[in-house]
Amino acid sequence: MRILTALVFLALLSPAAAAPFKTKAPYALLIDATSGRTLFQKNANSSMAPASTTKILTAEIVFSRLAAGRLKLDDTFTISAHAATEGDAKSGGSSMFLKAGDRVSVDELLKGLLTDSGNDAAIAFSEGIAGSEKAFAVIMNAHARAIGMRRSHFTNPWGRTGNRVTPRDMARLAAYVIATYPQYYKYFSEPELSYGGIKQENRNPLLAYGADGLKTGHLDASGFGLVASAERGGHRLILVLNGLKSSAARASEGRRLLEYGYAAIGG
Repeated sequence: MRILTALVFLALLSPAAAAPFKTKAPYALLIDATSGRTLFQKNANSSMAPASTTKILTAEIVFSRLAAGRLKLDDTFTISAHAATEGDAKSGGSSMFLKAGDRVSVDELLKGLLTDSGNDAAIAFSEGIAGSEKAFAVIMNAHARAIGMRRSHFTNPWGRTGNRVTPRDMARLAAYVIATYPQYYKYFSEPELSYGGIKQENRNPLLAYGADGLKTGHLDASGFGLVASAERGGHRLILVLNGLKSSAARASEGRRLLEYGYAAIGG
């Protein structure tokens, strides 16, 4: 009996005694970007639909042109009928409610793209930069390859069915954007967007829990997902989740994973 009691006591003291972390998300990856350590992974190299987290790559392309001087924040694009109607909220997606014929600045389009996940803003960028969504997809895939997203493929800038990624590729994209464009990373944490007399809040539920970016996504084919990042105690975590059944589950699992990550590194 004394031996058994001693073993139980040692087991309670041992970190190995803790139950392994589990998540409801079919896909998950949590990394300490500061050290490069993987803290948790579940189907991290499996193919999935990114939905609107695609817009992180769309934004990266815009950021790259801003950084190179090929675009300015006060440059304007004319909104096409295609962008205004295909990206309209009436079609079932998210929108910043652009109107055909409007001339909208790059600054405003970035806010619409990343704060309220405007499909119309994504299409406007693709047409303004490349002439069409199809031509912009060629640029997207070139940038993805250059970043090291080896298992990803994009056909459109806003996340409708057709794009395929892996959690690890999306974490790689997030890390690249954070490191390469600190001057533009703030667009991911804008609390709200007011455009055309309509106010919309940022859709990232983890901003209220210490995260400072990046993007949520949802399609019937993909479920609810997000790519998020937070920094605490000198460590930046990057989190990818996908396939959850509700926005509430996405928020709760995201919080759990961030807290797990910081506990794992002692932050």
